[in-house]
Amino acid sequence: MDFKGKQKRFPLPVLFLSLIIIFGLCFIVDTEQVHAAGKTVSFKGRKIAEYNEKGEMVYIPYTSTKSYRGSTPSNVNYNALNSLVKGNEKKTIVIPKGSKFTINGVLKPGNNTTIIATGATITGKKKSNLVSCSPKQNLKNLTIKGGTWKSPDKGGRVGGGIFAFSFVNGLKIEGVTCSANYHGHAIEIIACKNVTIQNNKITAIGKCPKDPKTCLEAQLQIDISTKQTAPKVAEYGKKYVQGQTCENVKILNNTVTGARAVELNWTASEGGKYKNKFHKNIIIKGNKITGTSSEAVAFFNVIGGEISNNTIKTKSTRKQANGSYTIGVHVAAMGKHKSLAKSKLIIKNNTIYGNRNGIHFKGLFNKNETKCLQKLGNITVSGNKVYCKKGKDQAIVQVKKSCSKLTQSKNKTYKWK
Repeated sequence: MDFKGKQKRFPLPVLFLSLIIIFGLCFIVDTEQVHAAGKTVSFKGRKIAEYNEKGEMVYIPYTSTKSYRGSTPSNVNYNALNSLVKGNEKKTIVIPKGSKFTINGVLKPGNNTTIIATGATITGKKKSNLVSCSPKQNLKNLTIKGGTWKSPDKGGRVGGGIFAFSFVNGLKIEGVTCSANYHGHAIEIIACKNVTIQNNKITAIGKCPKDPKTCLEAQLQIDISTKQTAPKVAEYGKKYVQGQTCENVKILNNTVTGARAVELNWTASEGGKYKNKFHKNIIIKGNKITGTSSEAVAFFNVIGGEISNNTIKTKSTRKQANGSYTIGVHVAAMGKHKSLAKSKLIIKNNTIYGNRNGIHFKGLFNKNETKCLQKLGNITVSGNKVYCKKGKDQAIVQVKKSCSKLTQSKNKTYKWK
């Protein structure tokens, strides 16, 4: 296309000056990047980190047994690390491989934070989380990668998790080793969205009580936010405990062992006012999951998802009349939701072991179980190997047409001896 008329030209001196400015800015940026590789970070007079060539802050643990400016070594490490992880700018903190130290408090990272601790061992304080956040932060984009994260409590952390997060959008926990007591959670996720939990080793330590009725807690808990289920969150105000649930959670390639191993939680507390709150889009894939005194996977109040390519086993042999705590994969609706009946759940290519049942589906029924008040949705069960101590015919069970549609194909069922 031809343009007629006089075209505007830049005078040569202006063009030359512009080029000088552009090249100058590029030189400044490049110099800053080179300088960052050797830049150090100090806190209270001590060098605590040095930038590497990737722009990551490599932490320098305080390894002396002596106090520093009146602070114990565990306080020194705790305060120094918290100073690095706080704030909302994009940042990566590397805890060097082979590091072993104690922190005397809870790390509370800000937005856009990555903590890489591969090969390091971090021990927290007694009766405490190691990494957590408050619901008021509305935290975004947090990654914790690698490391062994331990509690010094005898028999393991009791109560809240080693990692306990609420109201986070964009959370990844990858390649960590962490353990809690049979009474607590190693990882607890409350009212979070867009979460990936992958390649972790999550195990219970200590002993399950002699009475298995009191040994129900999940090592990996995907939780609803209410006063009953999240009492620490409730301390920040009523608006944070209104039955908020989790959404878009991927649980991938982990090894999980606990009383219950993995639980999508609900609550009947406060007169059942939150029983109609449902988690959404939960994927459990490629894991090795073992429950010792309850279900291996408790999949309660969930709209949409997938359970695939896992090895799932419960060792529970409870003697209660209904035996629901001895199921391998327990899928149930505890309330009503307009989206559930048309939702899709895929259960495929798993190896599942259960006592009463391998896989069990139950919608919400009236008191006498004569009418289903809430169906589970469209469920596809295919390519699974399911072992059941009660016999082959009890390996995959749907209670009184609990599902809107249940499609089964290419499953193999066995008597578990």
